[in-house]
Amino acid sequence: MKYLITIILSFGCFALANASELPPSVSAEYFGCKLDDNKDLNDLNNWVKKWNRWMDSSDLGDYEASLLTPLYRSPNDELDFMWVGRTNSWRELARGQSAYRSSGLADTFPAKSCPFSFIARQIPVNGTDFRDQMNQDEFVAAYWLCNIEKGKSIEDVYSLQERRMKNISESGNVIASRIVVPRQGTPDAIRDYDFVMLYVSPSLEQWGANVDNYVTNIQGSEEDSMDGVFSCDHSTVYVGGTVR
Repeated sequence: MKYLITIILSFGCFALANASELPPSVSAEYFGCKLDDNKDLNDLNNWVKKWNRWMDSSDLGDYEASLLTPLYRSPNDELDFMWVGRTNSWRELARGQSAYRSSGLADTFPAKSCPFSFIARQIPVNGTDFRDQMNQDEFVAAYWLCNIEKGKSIEDVYSLQERRMKNISESGNVIASRIVVPRQGTPDAIRDYDFVMLYVSPSLEQWGANVDNYVTNIQGSEEDSMDGVFSCDHSTVYVGGTVR
């Protein structure tokens, strides 16, 4: 199941004390890939159709996947796409990888070069419930690289981000968030950071509206303060589509 897409090491041993205070996490795999010569996204989409038929014939029903293409990222030609797969456990993720590796599908994958591939925990943070508004063909995933301030923990990050997302949603933004804690396979670009903050908007237009509202009404306010718990920079934006 080297299933393509995207977005998150081995941040050494990233200690997560009092993990019971955090909500159940999602196990995720990320593949940032370059299309083979003379291949394009149409070839990738055709491969995905074949992969989905194989998935339908399997018992890997827990696996979900998204395909992300860079919108605002520099350099924007480093990757053609990112594949992000998600399950509820590492065992299920590994079981799927085992089945995929013996399926023969990898031989026809139109992007043999994947400059990075890694796994990560995704910790969901309450935000807007926009399931009815989700554009499965054109949603937005924005990633921020973040560090935890000295003396603080991932539990502190979660508690503060939960409060921030409540304020941001109540102020009119239609948005959800996840704290992404990388594990094995970390790319160099994020190796010096403690975690990645993911923000998902249900459509490209809504993402633009979210940015307008945030800059005008929320940014810099007391309700938006990171309160000395964490800090973020170097954001990137991808347009996503649901694969499975």
